[in-house]
Amino acid sequence: MKRRRGSNRQRLIQDELLGKLLGLLLRYRGVVRVTILRNIALVSHALVTVFGGARGSNGWLSKAAVARCLPLEIGAKGREQRLYRLLGNPRFTPEVMIPLMVAVACGAVGGERIPMILDQSTIRGIQTLLVGLVFEGRVLPVGFSCFTYEMIQKSQNVLEHSLIMLVMSCFAVKQRPVLILDRGYARVDLLRRLKGWGVPFIVRAARNVVVVIGGKRLSLGRMGIRPGQLRRHRILYHGQKKEPMELVAFWGKGHQEPWYLLVPEGADLTAEQIVGLYAKRMSIEQGFRDWKTHLGVRGLVFVGEDPAPRLTRLLMAFALSYLLCLALGATPEGQAVRAFVEIPRRTARHGTCRTLSVLSVGILRLSLRRFAERALRDLLKILDHLSTGKGLIAYCSSKA
Repeated sequence: MKRRRGSNRQRLIQDELLGKLLGLLLRYRGVVRVTILRNIALVSHALVTVFGGARGSNGWLSKAAVARCLPLEIGAKGREQRLYRLLGNPRFTPEVMIPLMVAVACGAVGGERIPMILDQSTIRGIQTLLVGLVFEGRVLPVGFSCFTYEMIQKSQNVLEHSLIMLVMSCFAVKQRPVLILDRGYARVDLLRRLKGWGVPFIVRAARNVVVVIGGKRLSLGRMGIRPGQLRRHRILYHGQKKEPMELVAFWGKGHQEPWYLLVPEGADLTAEQIVGLYAKRMSIEQGFRDWKTHLGVRGLVFVGEDPAPRLTRLLMAFALSYLLCLALGATPEGQAVRAFVEIPRRTARHGTCRTLSVLSVGILRLSLRRFAERALRDLLKILDHLSTGKGLIAYCSSKA
């Protein structure tokens, strides 16, 4: 049977895509070995191929599926061994890739501050810390740290502090993102460190925490705030440690309880801006749903002595592929796919009648035959853009 001309053309584009992925990663040579960067490019290419299969919510990702899609002219066993060698390579410390991921997400040049979120989830029993930038209702992952409680020698707090500082060191001091944290991170020790590092933050505090307001001690839950109210106070946070902070208390319409949001003294944000930024924290839940459900990360199984480092290494390649799929869905060309496949809701939900996320649109561009070739060509343009030091956020904004 003769190969279709279109199939040959797409194969050439796929080869060019691999070359551009490798070219982007090779800009980071000298910190990471070239052989490792080449393997990361292969795995990222394989993941883009897997994502192009329009996975449903029941499709679990597996290492075997990734290995089968590696663009190598060798047998199945050889491709599996190539993948497993990368995941088990002790010379590949995934955290050294964080500066590259920051540059891919928001560019190596300065820009306006972007909210950043830190949170924790579990992937098949492995605890996963994630730091990501908020964009288009999704989180652009820039750093992971996976661990099991058995491997912790001192404290989980050390892992969290190290990950935050590593990511923030990739930004100029005046351009550091606003770090958004949930109640589990409202520790005085962490807040003091963030203030000392010059990291702007918004942290939600628990309602039973004792503070000092106007010389009076009381728990936050006894402030007497009512639905619809928004207040801002200077406080001493924590009944014993008394850390000077600013508090924004807000009880929004439809909320079951008020938000008690802590920011550093003298924060150059209005109370309304602080509430709006914290509301973006729900993007992290969308991100976890994307990875676990839509892209099947919850199906990954790691058996051995060091499952956490292996998962971290795979997630760094996964993050690059995920960012590319988001970019495909966020550009105007994605609207043609949305118009072709989307069935809007009759009544709005969360302010929109859309049923497809930016990620879903990007995946459908890769999987639907009538859009696939254009999507691959757009991926080449995106990689060319990233190689100039500009990030995905700037690329998508310029296309809007």
